Amino acid sequence: MSTYSGDLVGRALHARDNRPAGRITAVYHYPVVMCAPAGAVAVSSGLLRRSRLVDLQDADVVDGVLTVPHDRDTIRRAPHAGLGGGGTLSEPDAAKVREHYRSAAQPV
Repeated sequence: MSTYSGDLVGRALHARDNRPAGRITAVYHYPVVMCAPAGAVAVSSGLLRRSRLVDLQDADVVDGVLTVPHDRDTIRRAPHAGLGGGGTLSEPDAAKVREHYRSAAQPV
């Protein structure tokens, strides 16, 4: 899917099984050198409202809900989102996010 914008902040994010995985708190873009136009979002969930970064490659918005092709466990183990409110991720942070979701998608 194409680049996302800040209009996603506050919306629900669902995992691939359509179960809620949290609320979107920020939208991030990957550095241009990564050639990854979809970007990532920070999602808060749980009692402690921990914020994780979720890759948006192959995500889809239907009826205001963003659904990603990841399971909830993969999202819960994702790299932490910093205190920033969006913008462009650093190259090291972006690489961690992309690697996390790529490795989770690999067959065991």
